Amino acid sequence: MHQIKADNLRPLSFLGFRFLFGKPAQTQEAAALHHVRHSAFWGAVLGIGISIVPLYIVLFVSNGMIQGITDRYLETKTSHLQLSLPFNLNGETREKIQQDILGLQDVTTASFEVDGIGLAASSSGSISAQIRGMDQSVLKDEGFTKFIQVDDGAMFPERQNEAVLGRYLAKALGVNAGDTVTLITLRSSGGDEAQMLPKLSIFRVAGIVSSGYRELDANWFIVQSETALRLLNPSTAYTFIGIKTMHPYGAELNTVASEIADQMARAGLSGIPGVDVRSWRDIERSLFASFSSTKSILILIMAIAILVASINLASALTTYVMEHRTEIAILRSFGVSPQQTAAIFLVGGAATGTLGCIVGSAVGIFISFYINQILRGVQAAINFVLKLWVPALHPMTLLNPDYYLEHIPIHINWNYIIFILGAGIVVSALVSLVPAIKSSHIAPAELIRHEQ
Repeated sequence: MHQIKADNLRPLSFLGFRFLFGKPAQTQEAAALHHVRHSAFWGAVLGIGISIVPLYIVLFVSNGMIQGITDRYLETKTSHLQLSLPFNLNGETREKIQQDILGLQDVTTASFEVDGIGLAASSSGSISAQIRGMDQSVLKDEGFTKFIQVDDGAMFPERQNEAVLGRYLAKALGVNAGDTVTLITLRSSGGDEAQMLPKLSIFRVAGIVSSGYRELDANWFIVQSETALRLLNPSTAYTFIGIKTMHPYGAELNTVASEIADQMARAGLSGIPGVDVRSWRDIERSLFASFSSTKSILILIMAIAILVASINLASALTTYVMEHRTEIAILRSFGVSPQQTAAIFLVGGAATGTLGCIVGSAVGIFISFYINQILRGVQAAINFVLKLWVPALHPMTLLNPDYYLEHIPIHINWNYIIFILGAGIVVSALVSLVPAIKSSHIAPAELIRHEQ
Protein backbone atom coordinates (compact mmCIF):
# COMPACT_ATOMS: atom_id res chain seq x y z
CA MET A 1 0.00 0.00 0.00
CA HIS A 2 1.25 3.48 -0.87
CA GLN A 3 2.47 5.28 2.24
CA ILE A 4 2.34 9.05 2.72
CA LYS A 5 5.84 10.28 3.51
CA ALA A 6 6.65 13.40 5.48
CA ASP A 7 8.15 14.99 2.33
CA ASN A 8 4.78 14.69 0.61
CA LEU A 9 2.87 16.60 3.29
CA ARG A 10 3.86 20.03 1.98
CA PRO A 11 2.53 19.55 -1.59
CA LEU A 12 -0.53 17.75 -0.26
CA SER A 13 -1.22 20.61 2.16
CA PHE A 14 -0.78 23.11 -0.67
CA LEU A 15 -3.27 21.22 -2.81
CA GLY A 16 -5.73 21.03 0.09
CA PHE A 17 -5.56 24.78 0.72
CA ARG A 18 -5.72 25.47 -3.01
CA PHE A 19 -8.83 23.35 -3.38
CA LEU A 20 -10.64 24.88 -0.40
CA PHE A 21 -9.39 28.47 -0.26
CA GLY A 22 -7.72 29.07 -3.65
CA LYS A 23 -7.91 32.36 -5.58
CA PRO A 24 -11.09 32.81 -7.65
CA ALA A 25 -10.97 32.29 -11.37
CA GLN A 26 -10.56 35.33 -13.60
CA THR A 27 -13.89 35.20 -15.46
CA GLN A 28 -16.91 36.71 -13.76
CA GLU A 29 -19.03 33.55 -14.07
CA ALA A 30 -16.30 31.26 -12.77
CA ALA A 31 -15.49 33.66 -9.97
CA ALA A 32 -19.14 33.71 -8.87
CA LEU A 33 -19.26 29.90 -8.91
CA HIS A 34 -15.99 29.77 -6.97
CA HIS A 35 -17.35 32.20 -4.40
CA VAL A 36 -20.47 30.11 -3.83
CA ARG A 37 -18.49 26.88 -3.45
CA HIS A 38 -15.74 28.23 -1.22
CA SER A 39 -17.97 30.36 0.99
CA ALA A 40 -19.14 27.12 2.60
CA PHE A 41 -15.70 26.65 4.12
CA TRP A 42 -15.50 30.21 5.39
CA GLY A 43 -18.94 29.57 6.85
CA ALA A 44 -17.60 26.43 8.51
CA VAL A 45 -14.68 28.42 9.95
CA LEU A 46 -17.13 31.05 11.24
CA GLY A 47 -19.47 28.40 12.63
CA ILE A 48 -16.72 26.62 14.57
CA GLY A 49 -15.35 29.95 15.81
CA ILE A 50 -18.75 31.19 16.97
CA SER A 51 -19.50 27.91 18.73
CA ILE A 52 -16.20 28.01 20.64
CA VAL A 53 -16.63 31.60 21.90
CA PRO A 54 -19.49 30.82 24.34
CA LEU A 55 -17.63 27.72 25.54
CA TYR A 56 -14.75 29.89 26.76
CA ILE A 57 -17.11 32.43 28.27
CA VAL A 58 -19.13 29.77 30.09
CA LEU A 59 -15.99 27.99 31.27
CA PHE A 60 -14.05 30.99 32.56
CA VAL A 61 -17.05 32.99 33.85
CA SER A 62 -18.56 29.98 35.65
CA ASN A 63 -15.15 29.13 37.11
CA GLY A 64 -14.78 32.76 38.22
CA MET A 65 -18.26 32.81 39.76
CA ILE A 66 -17.73 29.50 41.56
CA GLN A 67 -14.27 30.58 42.76
CA GLY A 68 -15.60 33.94 43.99
CA ILE A 69 -18.51 32.34 45.84
CA THR A 70 -16.26 29.59 47.25
CA ASP A 71 -13.77 32.15 48.57
CA ARG A 72 -16.58 34.04 50.29
CA TYR A 73 -17.95 30.88 51.87
CA LEU A 74 -14.53 29.84 53.12
CA GLU A 75 -13.44 33.23 54.41
CA THR A 76 -16.68 34.59 55.88
CA LYS A 77 -18.72 31.54 56.91
CA THR A 78 -17.37 28.00 56.68
CA SER A 79 -13.62 28.51 57.30
CA HIS A 80 -11.09 26.10 55.82
CA LEU A 81 -11.50 23.60 58.65
CA GLN A 82 -14.03 23.30 61.46
CA LEU A 83 -13.30 21.66 64.79
CA SER A 84 -16.68 20.99 66.37
CA LEU A 85 -16.75 21.14 70.16
CA PRO A 86 -19.26 20.28 72.92
CA PHE A 87 -21.55 23.19 73.73
CA ASN A 88 -20.72 23.21 77.43
CA LEU A 89 -16.94 22.83 77.07
CA ASN A 90 -14.99 24.76 79.67
CA GLY A 91 -13.82 28.17 78.39
CA GLU A 92 -10.23 27.65 79.56
CA THR A 93 -10.03 24.30 77.79
CA ARG A 94 -11.42 25.84 74.62
CA GLU A 95 -8.89 28.70 74.70
CA LYS A 96 -6.04 26.23 75.21
CA ILE A 97 -7.22 24.25 72.19
CA GLN A 98 -7.27 27.46 70.14
CA GLN A 99 -3.72 28.31 71.17
CA ASP A 100 -2.50 24.80 70.38
CA ILE A 101 -4.08 24.98 66.93
CA LEU A 102 -2.51 28.39 66.28
CA GLY A 103 0.85 26.79 67.01
CA LEU A 104 0.58 24.53 63.97
CA GLN A 105 2.78 25.47 61.05
CA ASP A 106 0.19 26.09 58.31
CA VAL A 107 -2.54 27.67 60.51
CA THR A 108 -3.16 31.43 60.33
CA THR A 109 -6.25 31.96 62.54
CA ALA A 110 -8.48 29.94 64.87
CA SER A 111 -11.75 31.64 65.86
CA PHE A 112 -14.45 30.32 68.19
CA GLU A 113 -18.03 30.52 66.91
CA VAL A 114 -21.50 29.54 68.10
CA ASP A 115 -24.19 29.13 65.44
CA GLY A 116 -27.91 28.87 66.03
CA ILE A 117 -31.34 29.89 64.79
CA GLY A 118 -33.60 32.60 66.13
CA LEU A 119 -36.39 34.96 65.10
CA ALA A 120 -35.42 38.60 64.57
CA ALA A 121 -38.22 41.14 64.88
CA SER A 122 -38.68 44.88 64.52
CA SER A 123 -41.57 47.28 64.02
CA SER A 124 -41.49 46.40 60.31
CA GLY A 125 -41.90 42.66 60.77
CA SER A 126 -40.05 39.48 61.70
CA ILE A 127 -37.82 37.00 59.90
CA SER A 128 -35.76 33.91 60.64
CA ALA A 129 -32.13 34.74 61.46
CA GLN A 130 -28.91 32.78 61.68
CA ILE A 131 -27.28 33.70 64.96
CA ARG A 132 -23.51 33.82 64.67
CA GLY A 133 -21.73 34.18 67.99
CA MET A 134 -18.16 35.16 67.11
CA ASP A 135 -15.11 36.23 69.09
CA GLN A 136 -13.01 39.32 68.39
CA SER A 137 -10.18 37.28 66.86
CA VAL A 138 -12.18 37.40 63.63
CA LEU A 139 -11.10 41.04 63.25
CA LYS A 140 -7.53 39.79 62.81
CA ASP A 141 -8.63 37.38 60.08
CA GLU A 142 -7.48 38.96 56.81
CA GLY A 143 -9.70 36.66 54.76
CA PHE A 144 -12.81 37.71 56.69
CA THR A 145 -12.07 41.43 56.58
CA LYS A 146 -11.17 41.25 52.87
CA PHE A 147 -14.66 40.17 51.81
CA ILE A 148 -16.78 41.91 54.45
CA GLN A 149 -18.06 45.32 53.41
CA VAL A 150 -19.39 47.59 56.15
CA ASP A 151 -22.51 49.38 54.91
CA ASP A 152 -23.16 51.22 58.17
CA GLY A 153 -21.67 51.30 61.66
CA ALA A 154 -19.13 48.73 62.85
CA MET A 155 -17.96 45.32 61.56
CA PHE A 156 -18.20 43.61 64.97
CA PRO A 157 -20.35 44.25 68.07
CA GLU A 158 -18.32 45.76 70.89
CA ARG A 159 -20.88 45.03 73.65
CA GLN A 160 -22.97 42.01 74.58
CA ASN A 161 -26.23 43.88 73.90
CA GLU A 162 -25.14 44.83 70.37
CA ALA A 163 -25.55 42.97 67.09
CA VAL A 164 -24.27 43.32 63.52
CA LEU A 165 -26.79 42.40 60.84
CA GLY A 166 -26.38 41.17 57.30
CA ARG A 167 -27.43 43.67 54.63
CA TYR A 168 -30.57 41.87 53.51
CA LEU A 169 -31.67 40.92 57.01
CA ALA A 170 -31.46 44.62 57.91
CA LYS A 171 -33.48 45.48 54.78
CA ALA A 172 -36.15 42.93 55.66
CA LEU A 173 -36.42 44.33 59.18
CA GLY A 174 -36.22 47.94 57.98
CA VAL A 175 -33.51 48.90 60.47
CA ASN A 176 -30.28 50.92 60.34
CA ALA A 177 -27.27 51.20 62.61
CA GLY A 178 -28.40 52.59 65.97
CA ASP A 179 -31.90 51.04 65.83
CA THR A 180 -33.05 48.23 68.09
CA VAL A 181 -34.18 44.72 67.18
CA THR A 182 -35.67 41.90 69.20
CA LEU A 183 -34.24 38.40 69.00
CA ILE A 184 -36.39 35.45 70.03
CA THR A 185 -34.59 32.22 70.90
CA LEU A 186 -35.51 28.98 72.67
CA ARG A 187 -34.04 28.11 76.05
CA SER A 188 -34.61 25.01 78.16
CA SER A 189 -36.72 25.43 81.29
CA GLY A 190 -34.87 24.54 84.47
CA GLY A 191 -32.23 22.56 82.59
CA ASP A 192 -34.87 20.28 81.03
CA GLU A 193 -34.13 20.02 77.31
CA ALA A 194 -37.61 18.62 76.69
CA GLN A 195 -39.26 21.85 77.83
CA MET A 196 -38.24 24.82 75.69
CA LEU A 197 -39.43 28.35 76.38
CA PRO A 198 -38.97 31.42 74.20
CA LYS A 199 -36.48 34.03 75.37
CA LEU A 200 -36.70 37.64 74.18
CA SER A 201 -33.54 39.73 73.96
CA ILE A 202 -33.22 43.31 72.75
CA PHE A 203 -30.14 44.33 70.77
CA ARG A 204 -28.87 47.60 69.43
CA VAL A 205 -27.79 47.39 65.79
CA ALA A 206 -24.07 48.20 65.90
CA GLY A 207 -23.50 47.75 62.18
CA ILE A 208 -24.72 46.39 58.87
CA VAL A 209 -22.34 44.31 56.73
CA SER A 210 -22.29 42.37 53.48
CA SER A 211 -20.09 39.63 52.04
CA GLY A 212 -21.02 40.60 48.49
CA TYR A 213 -23.21 37.51 48.06
CA ARG A 214 -26.82 37.53 49.16
CA GLU A 215 -27.10 33.84 50.02
CA LEU A 216 -24.47 34.32 52.71
CA ASP A 217 -25.51 37.47 54.54
CA ALA A 218 -29.27 37.35 53.95
CA ASN A 219 -29.91 36.32 57.56
CA TRP A 220 -26.71 37.00 59.49
CA PHE A 221 -27.29 38.11 63.09
CA ILE A 222 -23.78 38.50 64.51
CA VAL A 223 -23.29 38.78 68.27
CA GLN A 224 -20.42 38.07 70.63
CA SER A 225 -19.76 34.39 71.27
CA GLU A 226 -20.45 34.70 75.01
CA THR A 227 -23.82 36.25 74.23
CA ALA A 228 -24.69 33.37 71.91
CA LEU A 229 -23.75 30.83 74.59
CA ARG A 230 -26.11 32.59 76.96
CA LEU A 231 -29.01 32.77 74.48
CA LEU A 232 -28.79 29.33 72.91
CA ASN A 233 -28.71 25.75 74.20
CA PRO A 234 -27.05 22.48 73.10
CA SER A 235 -30.11 21.26 71.20
CA THR A 236 -30.38 24.37 69.01
CA ALA A 237 -26.75 25.45 68.60
CA TYR A 238 -23.51 24.29 67.04
CA THR A 239 -20.15 25.33 68.51
CA PHE A 240 -16.86 25.06 66.66
CA ILE A 241 -13.44 26.59 66.08
CA GLY A 242 -13.11 27.96 62.56
CA ILE A 243 -9.56 27.37 61.33
CA LYS A 244 -7.88 29.19 58.44
CA THR A 245 -4.76 27.85 56.77
CA MET A 246 -2.24 29.13 54.25
CA HIS A 247 -3.23 26.52 51.62
CA PRO A 248 -7.01 25.90 51.73
CA TYR A 249 -7.08 24.25 48.28
CA GLY A 250 -3.97 22.09 48.63
CA ALA A 251 -3.13 18.75 50.15
CA GLU A 252 -1.70 20.61 53.16
CA LEU A 253 -5.26 21.04 54.43
CA ASN A 254 -5.58 17.31 55.11
CA THR A 255 -2.25 17.36 56.91
CA VAL A 256 -3.43 20.15 59.23
CA ALA A 257 -6.69 18.26 59.87
CA SER A 258 -4.71 15.16 60.88
CA GLU A 259 -2.50 17.20 63.22
CA ILE A 260 -5.56 18.72 64.89
CA ALA A 261 -7.11 15.26 65.32
CA ASP A 262 -3.86 14.11 66.96
CA GLN A 263 -4.01 17.10 69.33
CA MET A 264 -7.56 16.19 70.32
CA ALA A 265 -6.48 12.59 70.98
CA ARG A 266 -3.60 13.73 73.22
CA ALA A 267 -5.97 16.05 75.10
CA GLY A 268 -8.40 13.16 75.68
CA LEU A 269 -11.19 14.79 73.63
CA SER A 270 -11.23 12.54 70.56
CA GLY A 271 -13.76 10.10 72.03
CA ILE A 272 -16.21 12.77 73.20
CA PRO A 273 -19.42 12.96 71.11
CA GLY A 274 -19.53 16.08 68.96
CA VAL A 275 -15.75 16.51 68.63
CA ASP A 276 -14.80 16.22 64.98
CA VAL A 277 -12.58 17.90 62.37
CA ARG A 278 -14.09 18.56 58.94
CA SER A 279 -12.80 20.41 55.90
CA TRP A 280 -14.81 22.88 53.82
CA ARG A 281 -15.14 20.23 51.09
CA ASP A 282 -17.19 18.05 53.46
CA ILE A 283 -19.15 20.89 55.06
CA GLU A 284 -20.36 22.43 51.78
CA ARG A 285 -20.31 19.26 49.69
CA SER A 286 -23.89 19.56 48.39
CA LEU A 287 -23.49 23.23 47.47
CA PHE A 288 -20.31 22.75 45.44
CA ALA A 289 -21.68 19.58 43.85
CA SER A 290 -24.59 21.71 42.62
CA PHE A 291 -22.15 24.29 41.22
CA SER A 292 -20.15 21.59 39.43
CA SER A 293 -23.20 19.89 37.94
CA THR A 294 -24.56 23.20 36.63
CA LYS A 295 -21.22 24.05 35.02
CA SER A 296 -20.96 20.56 33.51
CA ILE A 297 -24.40 20.89 31.89
CA LEU A 298 -23.50 24.27 30.40
CA ILE A 299 -20.20 22.92 29.04
CA LEU A 300 -22.02 19.91 27.58
CA ILE A 301 -24.43 22.21 25.74
CA MET A 302 -21.53 24.25 24.34
CA ALA A 303 -19.68 21.05 23.33
CA ILE A 304 -22.76 19.91 21.40
CA ALA A 305 -22.75 23.27 19.58
CA ILE A 306 -19.11 22.68 18.56
CA LEU A 307 -19.97 19.17 17.37
CA VAL A 308 -22.82 20.52 15.25
CA ALA A 309 -20.47 23.11 13.72
CA SER A 310 -17.96 20.35 12.96
CA ILE A 311 -20.66 18.26 11.30
CA ASN A 312 -21.42 21.29 9.11
CA LEU A 313 -17.75 21.21 8.12
CA ALA A 314 -18.08 17.54 7.17
CA SER A 315 -21.18 18.34 5.13
CA ALA A 316 -19.37 21.16 3.31
CA LEU A 317 -16.43 18.87 2.55
CA THR A 318 -18.69 16.10 1.29
CA THR A 319 -20.54 18.49 -1.01
CA TYR A 320 -17.22 19.89 -2.22
CA VAL A 321 -15.93 16.43 -3.06
CA MET A 322 -19.05 15.61 -5.08
CA GLU A 323 -18.88 18.91 -6.98
CA HIS A 324 -15.18 18.53 -7.80
CA ARG A 325 -15.13 14.93 -8.97
CA THR A 326 -13.54 15.95 -12.28
CA GLU A 327 -10.66 17.82 -10.61
CA ILE A 328 -10.07 14.86 -8.29
CA ALA A 329 -10.07 12.50 -11.27
CA ILE A 330 -7.47 14.66 -13.02
CA LEU A 331 -5.27 14.52 -9.90
CA ARG A 332 -5.65 10.75 -9.79
CA SER A 333 -4.70 10.49 -13.48
CA PHE A 334 -1.47 12.37 -12.73
CA GLY A 335 -0.45 9.65 -10.28
CA VAL A 336 -1.91 10.93 -6.99
CA SER A 337 -2.73 7.85 -4.93
CA PRO A 338 -6.06 7.29 -3.10
CA GLN A 339 -4.26 7.80 0.23
CA GLN A 340 -2.82 11.09 -0.97
CA THR A 341 -6.20 12.20 -2.29
CA ALA A 342 -7.77 11.45 1.09
CA ALA A 343 -4.91 13.27 2.81
CA ILE A 344 -5.59 16.42 0.74
CA PHE A 345 -9.13 16.72 2.09
CA LEU A 346 -8.21 15.51 5.54
CA VAL A 347 -5.54 18.23 5.84
CA GLY A 348 -7.92 20.79 4.38
CA GLY A 349 -10.69 19.89 6.83
CA ALA A 350 -8.30 19.89 9.78
CA ALA A 351 -6.93 23.26 8.65
CA THR A 352 -10.45 24.68 8.42
CA GLY A 353 -11.24 23.45 11.91
CA THR A 354 -7.92 24.75 13.23
CA LEU A 355 -8.54 28.20 11.80
CA GLY A 356 -12.03 28.27 13.33
CA CYS A 357 -10.68 27.13 16.72
CA ILE A 358 -7.94 29.77 16.72
CA VAL A 359 -10.31 32.59 15.78
CA GLY A 360 -12.97 31.46 18.27
CA SER A 361 -10.39 30.98 21.02
CA ALA A 362 -8.94 34.47 20.52
CA VAL A 363 -12.38 36.10 20.64
CA GLY A 364 -13.56 33.91 23.54
CA ILE A 365 -10.47 34.61 25.67
CA PHE A 366 -10.71 38.35 24.97
CA ILE A 367 -14.39 38.51 25.96
CA SER A 368 -13.82 36.35 29.05
CA PHE A 369 -10.88 38.46 30.22
CA TYR A 370 -12.83 41.71 29.87
CA ILE A 371 -16.27 40.34 30.77
CA ASN A 372 -16.74 42.73 33.71
CA GLN A 373 -15.92 45.78 31.59
CA ILE A 374 -18.09 44.51 28.73
CA LEU A 375 -21.06 43.92 31.05
CA ARG A 376 -20.68 47.39 32.56
CA GLY A 377 -20.51 48.93 29.09
CA VAL A 378 -23.60 47.02 27.89
CA GLN A 379 -25.42 47.91 31.10
CA ALA A 380 -24.57 51.60 30.70
CA ALA A 381 -25.72 51.57 27.06
CA ILE A 382 -29.02 49.86 27.91
CA ASN A 383 -29.71 52.24 30.80
CA PHE A 384 -28.91 55.22 28.56
CA VAL A 385 -31.42 54.08 25.93
CA LEU A 386 -34.06 53.24 28.53
CA LYS A 387 -33.62 56.62 30.20
CA LEU A 388 -34.27 58.34 26.87
CA TRP A 389 -37.52 56.42 26.41
CA VAL A 390 -38.71 56.21 30.05
CA PRO A 391 -36.91 58.80 32.24
CA ALA A 392 -38.58 57.57 35.45
CA LEU A 393 -37.55 53.94 34.91
CA HIS A 394 -35.21 52.51 37.54
CA PRO A 395 -31.76 51.61 36.10
CA MET A 396 -31.32 47.92 35.39
CA THR A 397 -28.42 45.80 36.58
CA LEU A 398 -27.18 42.87 34.47
CA LEU A 399 -25.39 41.24 37.40
CA ASN A 400 -27.87 41.90 40.19
CA PRO A 401 -25.85 41.82 43.44
CA ASP A 402 -28.92 40.35 45.15
CA TYR A 403 -28.22 37.06 43.36
CA TYR A 404 -24.76 37.28 41.71
CA LEU A 405 -21.31 38.56 42.50
CA GLU A 406 -20.95 42.21 41.56
CA HIS A 407 -17.48 41.51 40.13
CA ILE A 408 -16.58 38.21 38.45
CA PRO A 409 -13.01 37.12 39.24
CA ILE A 410 -11.50 35.80 36.01
CA HIS A 411 -8.39 33.63 35.93
CA ILE A 412 -7.30 32.38 32.50
CA ASN A 413 -6.34 28.70 32.68
CA TRP A 414 -4.03 27.82 29.80
CA ASN A 415 -4.58 24.10 30.32
CA TYR A 416 -8.24 24.60 29.36
CA ILE A 417 -7.24 26.60 26.30
CA ILE A 418 -4.79 23.96 25.08
CA PHE A 419 -7.37 21.22 25.66
CA ILE A 420 -10.15 23.06 23.80
CA LEU A 421 -7.86 23.85 20.86
CA GLY A 422 -6.61 20.29 20.69
CA ALA A 423 -10.09 18.80 21.00
CA GLY A 424 -11.48 21.16 18.34
CA ILE A 425 -8.72 20.26 15.87
CA VAL A 426 -9.09 16.53 16.53
CA VAL A 427 -12.88 16.67 16.09
CA SER A 428 -12.48 18.63 12.84
CA ALA A 429 -10.02 16.03 11.54
CA LEU A 430 -12.30 13.15 12.55
CA VAL A 431 -15.39 14.57 10.82
CA SER A 432 -13.24 15.15 7.72
CA LEU A 433 -12.47 11.44 7.45
CA VAL A 434 -15.73 10.51 5.72
CA PRO A 435 -15.46 13.03 2.84
CA ALA A 436 -11.73 12.29 2.60
CA ILE A 437 -12.43 8.57 2.17
CA LYS A 438 -15.15 9.37 -0.39
CA SER A 439 -12.62 11.34 -2.44
CA SER A 440 -10.18 8.42 -2.43
CA HIS A 441 -12.81 6.07 -3.90
CA ILE A 442 -13.39 8.12 -7.04
CA ALA A 443 -12.35 6.15 -10.15
CA PRO A 444 -10.49 8.44 -12.63
CA ALA A 445 -11.21 6.45 -15.79
CA GLU A 446 -14.94 6.24 -15.18
CA LEU A 447 -15.22 9.96 -14.40
CA ILE A 448 -13.20 10.98 -17.43
CA ARG A 449 -15.43 8.83 -19.69
CA HIS A 450 -18.49 10.25 -17.95
CA GLU A 451 -17.36 13.84 -18.52
CA GLN A 452 -16.81 13.08 -22.20
